[in-house]
Amino acid sequence: MVGLSLKPYRVGRRSAGRRGAVTQLYQRGRCIATSYNDRVMERHADRQETLTHPVAAEAALAALAPPAASWFCQHFAAPTTAQRLAWPTLAAGRHLLVSAPTGAGKTLAAFLPILGRLLDPAENIRGASVRCLYMAPLKALCNDVFRNLTACIDGLAVFLPEGATLPRLGVRTGDTPGPERQALRCDPPEILLTTPESLAVLLSQASLLPVFAGLNWIVVDEVHALAPTKRGADLALSLERLSALASGSLQRIGLSATAAPLTEAANFLTGINRSCAIADVREDSPLELRVVPLADGPAFMADLLRRLTPELRACRSTLIFSNTRRLAERVAWALRQRLPAWDDQIAVHHSSVAANRRREVEGRFKQGLLRAVVCSTSLELGIDVGSVDLVVLVHPPGGVVRLLQRVGRAGHGPGRVRRGLVFTSSAAELLEAVVTSASGRTAQCEPLRVPAHPLDVLCQQLAGMAAAATWSADEAFALVRRSYPYHDLPRVDFDNALAYLHGIHRDGRPWLPPRLRGDADGFSICNDRTARLLRRNFGTILAEDRAVVMASNPFSRDPKGSADPTQTEVGDVDQSFADRLQAGDRFLLDGRCLEFRRREGTTLIVDETPGRPATPRWGGDGLPLSTELARRLFLLRVQAAEALRDGPTALAELLRSEYALVDDAATLLMAYFQRQECVSEIPDGTMLLIEEVLSDQGADYYLHTPMNRKGNDALARVVVHRLARAGVRAAAVVADLGFALRLYEELDDPSAAVRAILEANRFDADLDAALAEGPALKQRFGQVALTGLMLLRNPLGNGRRVGGRDWGERRLFNQVQARDPDFLLLRQAEREVRADLCDAAAAREYVEEAARRPIRCRRLARPSPFAEGWTQAAEGPADPVESPAEALRKLHAALTGEPTPVQ
Repeated sequence: MVGLSLKPYRVGRRSAGRRGAVTQLYQRGRCIATSYNDRVMERHADRQETLTHPVAAEAALAALAPPAASWFCQHFAAPTTAQRLAWPTLAAGRHLLVSAPTGAGKTLAAFLPILGRLLDPAENIRGASVRCLYMAPLKALCNDVFRNLTACIDGLAVFLPEGATLPRLGVRTGDTPGPERQALRCDPPEILLTTPESLAVLLSQASLLPVFAGLNWIVVDEVHALAPTKRGADLALSLERLSALASGSLQRIGLSATAAPLTEAANFLTGINRSCAIADVREDSPLELRVVPLADGPAFMADLLRRLTPELRACRSTLIFSNTRRLAERVAWALRQRLPAWDDQIAVHHSSVAANRRREVEGRFKQGLLRAVVCSTSLELGIDVGSVDLVVLVHPPGGVVRLLQRVGRAGHGPGRVRRGLVFTSSAAELLEAVVTSASGRTAQCEPLRVPAHPLDVLCQQLAGMAAAATWSADEAFALVRRSYPYHDLPRVDFDNALAYLHGIHRDGRPWLPPRLRGDADGFSICNDRTARLLRRNFGTILAEDRAVVMASNPFSRDPKGSADPTQTEVGDVDQSFADRLQAGDRFLLDGRCLEFRRREGTTLIVDETPGRPATPRWGGDGLPLSTELARRLFLLRVQAAEALRDGPTALAELLRSEYALVDDAATLLMAYFQRQECVSEIPDGTMLLIEEVLSDQGADYYLHTPMNRKGNDALARVVVHRLARAGVRAAAVVADLGFALRLYEELDDPSAAVRAILEANRFDADLDAALAEGPALKQRFGQVALTGLMLLRNPLGNGRRVGGRDWGERRLFNQVQARDPDFLLLRQAEREVRADLCDAAAAREYVEEAARRPIRCRRLARPSPFAEGWTQAAEGPADPVESPAEALRKLHAALTGEPTPVQ
């Protein structure tokens, strides 16, 4: 047994001027940053108006141009609520955010007034400029909207006024062929559909800036998906640049599904000092959600197939969501094995399936040729897949917004029932699904959070601005601050970003290759070569190392895109998975069993074959539980503990009345709570519960909290760091609603020890020290350095950087940290780790509250029902161990580029 005596905290050596004043390169017109964020938020709230009273159908149609109104009446019975709110507002020239469920007519709500205007011969001057820009987070969504708008424009031809011409559509994404890209310069379409990354590339070319001079409308789709991400921050800056380029008024239109608060989404859309109308169309479609518990462990898949098969037979079309690509592949494969007659009617759809195949699946599903599609997150957004009878969720989705997005794919129209079925594999999952479903029925969504001025994105945008024109620092700073994510950007951070891009250290000495050059007129790009180089590296989506999978006996219906007509791209797998493959190994992709034949560089050549395949693993899979949902889960536990004091009947009534839970699910959840009470107790907010389990290897301590995995991650890092400082070796297993500590020896007084290590004083400093000890900060810095253009993922030519892709993590991080601990990209990485990887704010708030509450420690013979899932969730199947001969063979292939020989 060991006692715990925490050593005094020793302050590490950091830059004395951290967050303080630094050497300034651009002093002229310096703007001193103050804490005015609250005033800005209040001012923005006053500029927004929520539209609550839709006009009559006749009045809405009157707001359209006559050809557009005639076409609409020919195809639809009446305008939807979203359209009755939107059309008069857009006709008045106001910025507008439309929030409505799937199938509410948002696309026509935005585009029909624009199309009507463009049918006016005075408005549509062909080839002069792009008049309307459509922004989407997915290339597939651009293509989908292109098809739908093409059909609409073709229909408008019947009602074309004399002398008018139809507006033309164009798509500009990473897949756009070269000739179409060149045509954009000399003959731009009236309506251009693109993505944030492609827009940033377009705006970085001086020859393309005149293309946007006559821009009148910007339509941003899926605002709720873009706003809380770096891609959204990138887009917000691009929108401000477009506003500066446009010669006339520029109307912004946002389309969003479920989002809260809508004022935050509107702020993101319009930027600073612009008013915005909000059309909040509440769900008028009945929501029918069922939660079905299944067997745990190895029997889960068999039980899933048994319960899912009759649902599929009863529906014409079923959309099945899983939380990972790996599980999507397994479910699709298992369904095809169970229903061989439906082999061609069950498809899989996720980001690692080839794009041509995904488009084929989307088209066939919309045409009613598929009975079921199994996907991960790839069909959550607004890609039109037609009418869906039932949405199935295999495991809870981790958040209320995600639940409503997925189930909202069913029904697909005002007033139609949205049917959802959630399968769970354990009592803990059942608890999560029950709370998520109850929150979804009452639309208690997680709040949308716009990231605060990401500095790596700022650097990228400044480089793009400099590549297209010469800017003064003051003009650029004013433009940046007009965007909502950067409305509180301190001038010192802006100046540091410019200094970094000029290759100058804060002390005024050169230290990095310059991207920009400065003179008396302002700053601009160093040269054309640098501009081309940086354009190749724009974007915030960091691609993982992947190996492309090509089928030598193609089964795809669409073999386009393959250089070899005898081969068809199936998709891709992680490079680490590909490196372990041997000739004859079988694995799943696109729901098919593929046999690995040979390797050609980074391409895997496979055949489709019968057999029992392994399932690839992809990085980045998995959905964390939201902060708000974790708190509601903890609240249900507290309610259950109170109800159990009055007996099982009271608990059953609680589950029935407040959570709509009956039958098997209610019985299982009641037994879960009762087992916890018998073995230990149900934790509540009045005390901190610790459970101690002793073994021959040491002692495990389970700490129950009301936080999700990110909050517990921050807390566990601090606890392990403080224990190590006191000479106690420990490891942590982090989960939602708590974490487990593994010690080699038991503690003399666990309650006193935990009280000491949960001290709120210097919590942030200890978390910083804990993060500096592990790989998380180095890994995140490598990502930030790529986005911030310090490292280049796509250099000119085909050469590969010596040292590998993780060079920035292994060497550059140490060099930067030693030279300048306050470097802006390093600070951005620290900020992201504290907010994204772990929730430092929530953990700090928790330890402050825990200091005022008693600690109760219970010694148990085994982990309690609440805690036993924590360690199980952390475990997974071990990777296969390869022999030395296998390792040498793979190393030879990697070094020489020769394919691994077939055995």
